[in-house]
Amino acid sequence: MPTSPSTSTHPLDRILNPRRLAVIGASSDPEKRGYRAIRTLITDHYKGEILPINPKSGEILGLKCYPSIEAVPGEVDLALVCTPAKAAPEVIEACGRKGVRGALLLAGGFSEASEAGRLLEEQTVAVARRYGVRLIGPNTNGIFTAREACNAIAWFDIPRGPAAMLANSANVMLSILAEAQFHQYFGFNTLLSVGNQSDIQFHEYLSAMGDDPDTGAVISYIEGFKDGRAFIAAARGVTPRKPIVMFKAGRTAEGVRAARSHSGSLAGDYTVASGVLKQAGITLLERSDCLYPVAEALHLLPPMRSRRVAVLSEGGGVITVAAEALSERGLVIAPLSEATQARIHEIVPNASAISNPVDAGGGTDPRAEYYGLCGEAILADPNVDALMLTGFFGGYARRYGEGVADMEFKVARDLADLMRRHGKPVVVQSHYAHYRTPALDVLRKAGVPFYRHIEIAAQCLASAADYSEARRRMASPPAPAAAPLPAAAATVVAGARAAGRTALLETEARDLLAACGASLAPSFLLRDAGDAAAAIAALGNRPLALKVVSQDVLHKSDAGGVRLGVQGEAAVRGATADILAAVGQHVTGARIEGVLASPMAARGVELIVGVSQDPQFGPVLLFGVGGIFVEAVRDVVFRALPVSRDDALEMIGDIRARKMLDGVRGLPAVDRDALAALLVKVAAIAAADAGIAEIDLNPVIATADGLVIADARMILA
Repeated sequence: MPTSPSTSTHPLDRILNPRRLAVIGASSDPEKRGYRAIRTLITDHYKGEILPINPKSGEILGLKCYPSIEAVPGEVDLALVCTPAKAAPEVIEACGRKGVRGALLLAGGFSEASEAGRLLEEQTVAVARRYGVRLIGPNTNGIFTAREACNAIAWFDIPRGPAAMLANSANVMLSILAEAQFHQYFGFNTLLSVGNQSDIQFHEYLSAMGDDPDTGAVISYIEGFKDGRAFIAAARGVTPRKPIVMFKAGRTAEGVRAARSHSGSLAGDYTVASGVLKQAGITLLERSDCLYPVAEALHLLPPMRSRRVAVLSEGGGVITVAAEALSERGLVIAPLSEATQARIHEIVPNASAISNPVDAGGGTDPRAEYYGLCGEAILADPNVDALMLTGFFGGYARRYGEGVADMEFKVARDLADLMRRHGKPVVVQSHYAHYRTPALDVLRKAGVPFYRHIEIAAQCLASAADYSEARRRMASPPAPAAAPLPAAAATVVAGARAAGRTALLETEARDLLAACGASLAPSFLLRDAGDAAAAIAALGNRPLALKVVSQDVLHKSDAGGVRLGVQGEAAVRGATADILAAVGQHVTGARIEGVLASPMAARGVELIVGVSQDPQFGPVLLFGVGGIFVEAVRDVVFRALPVSRDDALEMIGDIRARKMLDGVRGLPAVDRDALAALLVKVAAIAAADAGIAEIDLNPVIATADGLVIADARMILA
């Protein structure tokens, strides 16, 4: 696919799309990268000027050699540095004196390798920054950009197209490239393994891809971020305009260790990263083999209005596999309207299933035209948002002879026209995909993607639904701007700091929440057992929860500091005395403020709401299943601050136990709007720049009457 002559005004544009490229370490030895780089650039018809740098050669591959970068006349956009790592500071110094815009360091042996390598990398970066030279890498295999045909990755026959790929790993990138070479239809505008990101980081590259008019989709393999918040900010600017499809390594402890040894990346907590990346509109995949096909699908397909999908085939087995694959990915196999079913029955009287999935059975063998006729009826149905064809389509001519080829070509074009006319995605899973049949070629050139495997086709539709939902969410009102805490809340924090404490007492945390408008159950602080009568008078003679209040006791249950369901003055007096004695024995010298009493909450769903500090993304909001087993169950999701109402609602729907929130086995249905409001409020408290580093509300009990914050803890920065 030819690229357009369009350009970008992004600061990195001339570095990523160089018009004058110097090869430092150019060589006449075919075994060396300094030779292969020049040969690849020439073979791939680089549109710019190649400037070999070698003090011992006058000419390489017919190009004039210069003894040094300073000897090159005129400006230089990018220096491709093919010299060993130890020469990097000297080489970048020379580039700086020349005024070179950017340098790409191919060599390894820097921070990814050793402490000495880390110091060498820091020295190189310091030189580059002194002169304003931007660095790509080190420890990278090069760059390919299509606009100037700048192929500096020594890989031939790269298919051109709208995709850009940014990767921590050159091997993963080349694996995707090999897949594209086989597929041919969806090529690349940019290929870049970022290496150690010693200077230019992921977020800057991503921003450049977002501004590049030739880029239609971004594929990314990431092990870790050097500046996670900057990456998220860049992604938020890109995803409303073009999809970012990502495989994030580090889901397991083994993956984290491998990422660190491979590229020195900080992989971080995958659960946190997945929530924050989703919040930024990124399409996050759990299988690396889906990266390329999903990016292609999101580039081609129209937006999905909701998650309702129809399946059309000529065989029962593949329909079953498809229905399961789609539903496992959160799509809905919605029944077709009676009018649509009647229309399908008219087209294929022998169809064995017409409600959805549609099994046309023997009626479509070998009648390829039924795909077009049935597809038209299905896509016109208001209950359907997308169509997946599965089975033999694309292989009818091969299977039954050339006599049906023209009809199959017509149906392929018709399907593309139907997709555009109805504005609903169409994806084809074909058993003949790897044969690259003429019918499939017609189909794909008309704009409909096809895949060999049902699971990949299903993932493409699921990701299309996810991306459409993300774009709608990101177009909704943003999170409120950070605002100072109310005066009463700020006074609570100031008082704790004045007392030299780094955590609020639970009584203080409750006061702060109340000052910020959170709804709290009544409470009473017993200074000693003698306050039992006053507690009963204040709260009523009903079952109470009693908890120790102490700056030295964070986990109250472990210290014997909790009693539940205590009723009556005598029982409250005895339980208070027991708590004070147990905590005193468990934590020697504990400073105890008293025992907090509050009414027992009605039976409900125990949840957790909190804020913590993530090393990659900064402050993040947590929500999930709470209670004493929160660490063991670990059904929690995260979003980066600030958090909008739509972010909060999405969090509530993302936990595995979300059905529990709708009322099961006698539990009340959770008021999701009230819960979302609490999430937004907690996020706003943490974002208020009052020095609150962590918030832990666990449990928050969702009852039939609303939400009860049963325990509150806040840690100061």
